[in-house]
Amino acid sequence: MTKEQLLFIENHITEINSPNFNLASTENGIALFGSITNLKTFLKGFFITRLNGSAFNTLLIREFKDRNFVKARIPEIANQYFISKSDLQSFYDDVLQRTLIDEVNKEAYINNSLAFIQTSVENAYHFGYTKTSLKKILEKQYDFIFSNGFPANILNINTGVMTANAGDSAQFLFLARAILAGYNCSNVDVRSSRYDAVVDFNNVLLRLQIKGVSSSNSISFKDRDRGGQGIDHTHETNKGKRITTADCDIYVAVDKEVGICYLIPMSYVDGLAEEDITSINLGTLEHYKENWNIISEVAGTKTI
Repeated sequence: MTKEQLLFIENHITEINSPNFNLASTENGIALFGSITNLKTFLKGFFITRLNGSAFNTLLIREFKDRNFVKARIPEIANQYFISKSDLQSFYDDVLQRTLIDEVNKEAYINNSLAFIQTSVENAYHFGYTKTSLKKILEKQYDFIFSNGFPANILNINTGVMTANAGDSAQFLFLARAILAGYNCSNVDVRSSRYDAVVDFNNVLLRLQIKGVSSSNSISFKDRDRGGQGIDHTHETNKGKRITTADCDIYVAVDKEVGICYLIPMSYVDGLAEEDITSINLGTLEHYKENWNIISEVAGTKTI
């Protein structure tokens, strides 16, 4: 990091944290950082370096507390301390949720959860049989509630690299889940393939395309537009294509925060109108959530 880069951040942080910021429209922005991705990486690295001192962490939390933890006021704190607003929000999301664990009694939480379940179950013997296993799973999941699921990019990997790695993580999360469930499945190593994994179900090979989802809670049955330096994302050849049964047999959406899998047959996707394929809320796909029977159902249609 150079003095020129730091001075640029100080002079332009409000613009950087504004919608539709264009690095190319600033003086020396491209010369100093090369691209908006590099600028974001620089900001994140600079922020993490400053977080190594606990006093700065405490200061940021106090600033937010003084504003009654109002999310809309995060940008003004970010601008004041020369931080990307998205990085600061991620910091607050992580730290404030994790620190709640110090204010919650674990045993009381588990007992209260069991008591709530018990009052919801009509047959007391039914609840009694499941109580021990319910208590064990509640204890195992307890820490994940306050850590907001699996840790993500704690090593501050470059944004572009991390996006690709996160895609791979979703793929391997599904494979691990499928193998644990007893399915014979394999990863597809050729990245140009239109499917990411295959499952052998009773000698029927099924092709699966696997995508990760996290906080957005929505999925798209369309490939992303190709982008990056030197790539015209508006050109027809670089635009994302609709995913159909010609590409795969099952579309799998994996929640990267907790590993939940949605197994969606492509017959469902083919039935969607063109305008309905780009943003589907997972709430409308409850039938396919953790529905591993979809594999046998789709395999059955291929043997007819």
